[in-house]
Amino acid sequence: MDTIFSSATTAQKSAIKIIRISGKESLKIPEIFSFKPTKPRVATFRRLYDSNKNIIDDAMVISLPGPASVTGENVFEIHIHGSIVVEKKIYEHLTKRRGFRIANRGEFTKRAFLNGKIDLTQAEGINDLINAETENQFKSSILQYEGALYEKLKLWRNDIIFLRSKIEAFIDFSDEELPEEIEIEFKKKLLCLLKDMKSSIKSSNYGERIRNGFIITILGKPNVGKSSLINYLSKKKVAIVTEEEGTTRDILEVFLDFAGFPIILNDTAGLRKTSSNVEKIGINRALKRAEKSDLILILSDNGDYNIPDLKVATKKILVHTKSDLKKECNGKGYKISVKNHEGIKELLEVIVDYLKMLAPPENVLLTRKRHVQGVKKASSALKKTLTTNFGVNPELVAEDLRIAATEIGNITNIIDVEEILDDI
Repeated sequence: MDTIFSSATTAQKSAIKIIRISGKESLKIPEIFSFKPTKPRVATFRRLYDSNKNIIDDAMVISLPGPASVTGENVFEIHIHGSIVVEKKIYEHLTKRRGFRIANRGEFTKRAFLNGKIDLTQAEGINDLINAETENQFKSSILQYEGALYEKLKLWRNDIIFLRSKIEAFIDFSDEELPEEIEIEFKKKLLCLLKDMKSSIKSSNYGERIRNGFIITILGKPNVGKSSLINYLSKKKVAIVTEEEGTTRDILEVFLDFAGFPIILNDTAGLRKTSSNVEKIGINRALKRAEKSDLILILSDNGDYNIPDLKVATKKILVHTKSDLKKECNGKGYKISVKNHEGIKELLEVIVDYLKMLAPPENVLLTRKRHVQGVKKASSALKKTLTTNFGVNPELVAEDLRIAATEIGNITNIIDVEEILDDI
């Protein structure tokens, strides 16, 4: 296997850059750059030279022998000055060596997984951590990276293995009748497991939203201030604002941070009867986007919030815009004025309070569709065991439990049938 290398820091100019090398040949780095070898795990100052004995840089170097390294392989780190030229010279010098190549995207994490340093959920957690833009995304990714989801899945799988060991033991001693208390204990544990899985599946939508963003769509008739509001919240002119009705035709989408919650805010076409085919398409898209939203803001400047074509039970917040004009609002809606900067802070607090209400009681979340699909398949297999006669068809029960354990194991990639035999 090739020895790979890449920058672990920014590609731009900086005070310091870190070049990380992983693989068997990384032990030859002192020889390659003509400096005296260092003690393992001790940061040491060394001067780096190219093949012509020209100085490349003075750097801090650290040797990290495997398997106690980030990838499980021998790793070498070179902390250079953050010059693009210095980095380029090191890359050029290494690529001339046989067995060395630049790492592919995510390859260090891939090797860490293949060498058992992390499981799949932790690898996903690293990716989410890198891409986190809000406080809640950060917290969720840290939990997953530290193994919270792995531990939960491991607990479920161990419970399934325990149940299967009981059935396997009964099969081995099939001449004896299954004690009633064991069957009662079996079903009790199974029902408890199914309840926990159901709860996690139910809260998975929240987990995916924390990762990808809560969808909030702004609806309302033309010229009620939808585009003005999205421009104000995003602090840039993402939407055209004019006195002319029907300016916004397509959906405009911006990513925002509301008190740590990732938000995908949609500005949409003004809702009205029109003969324009283009405008009709825009209105259609607005209503369809609202149907897929987590929250809908209905804006009006005259107290008319009626949208007859909107037939979803999604939470709706009524917003009375242009409150500075003192128009009648029938006492409905949260009053705001983009022009005078009034009421918007209070509106955001209402939105954030609602998003907080959506949070499940537990912090460990299924954040990807593959997590949910795996748990659903495991849950389905477990439910089948409840409809099977334990005493008559224990082999069928054992097979369904094996499927359930495999589905959970596939999420983290920890499949080992020997655990069943050890438990028995």
